[in-house]
Amino acid sequence: MDSRGFAITSNRSRAISIGVTILISISAAVGQEPKATDSQSAGPPAQQLPDSPSASQQKQSSSFGHKMGTIVKTIGDDEWTMIKAPFETQGLGWDTGTPMRNTTIYWNAAVLTGTGILIANDESIVNQVPASWKQTGTNVSDALTYATAATAGGIYLTGLFTHDEHAQRTGVLSAEAGIDSFLLYEGAKLVFNRERPYTNYGNGKFFAGNFTDGSFPSGHAAFAWTIASVIAREYPKWPVELAMYGAATAVATTRVTGGQHFPSDVFFGSAMGYLVGRYVAGKDKHAQHDPSHAGKKLSRVPSAVLQHVSFQ
Repeated sequence: MDSRGFAITSNRSRAISIGVTILISISAAVGQEPKATDSQSAGPPAQQLPDSPSASQQKQSSSFGHKMGTIVKTIGDDEWTMIKAPFETQGLGWDTGTPMRNTTIYWNAAVLTGTGILIANDESIVNQVPASWKQTGTNVSDALTYATAATAGGIYLTGLFTHDEHAQRTGVLSAEAGIDSFLLYEGAKLVFNRERPYTNYGNGKFFAGNFTDGSFPSGHAAFAWTIASVIAREYPKWPVELAMYGAATAVATTRVTGGQHFPSDVFFGSAMGYLVGRYVAGKDKHAQHDPSHAGKKLSRVPSAVLQHVSFQ
């Protein structure tokens, strides 16, 4: 398969995965429609004109529109917080005089240093990958990306059928984080428009005019690590963490062996996805456990994404 065929397959798998997360968000909005109370249903039915919509239909339509507006606002708040986080010093330790004790600085340094080192060695690493691995690597990365999205969807559906609120919340958080991640990495692809491996001279130039299918960062890696970090944080048991992080690592690795990305692409994408997932899941727990934030989940967005990342 040529590079164009690889790109079509890659875009299709990303679209399906994101489609799953959007469906979870919409179904959650529909599933949370308010039910009529006994006092409302006890009264005599109001007479309706033959061609006029019923009051219940109007109420449902208004409620659905409100829920969708809430989803859009939540995603917008998340995106704004994560975009401006790297440029803010509040909460990073400088204001308290203890900057070297804050994990945010370490994360920034680790991600930027690791990405820089890999960019310097991207071409030599990719050239060592046997051509026979490319098709298998692409197939494995696509399959595991589907599986990751399906896992989040399965958890949500299980929660619906069993009335497990934690499972439902995990599914909704996965959808929220998946959409957040999608918007971030697609925006980054558009900005950096890096060449894919084995195109032109194969040196992965940035700002090369590849606006429709940029290589940096890896969307597959970002998406897989986003969903994995949400589920692993919601179910902090070592078998779950091993399965989810193992699958995400396999996705990132096979994007390189499949000839779809440079190592720096998947490294940065994986770090981005991990931090987005931890942020969304951590934000939810922060709102639940802090009484002063009850009912203000959307308006009390933390000032920095990395501030909420910690190893348990």
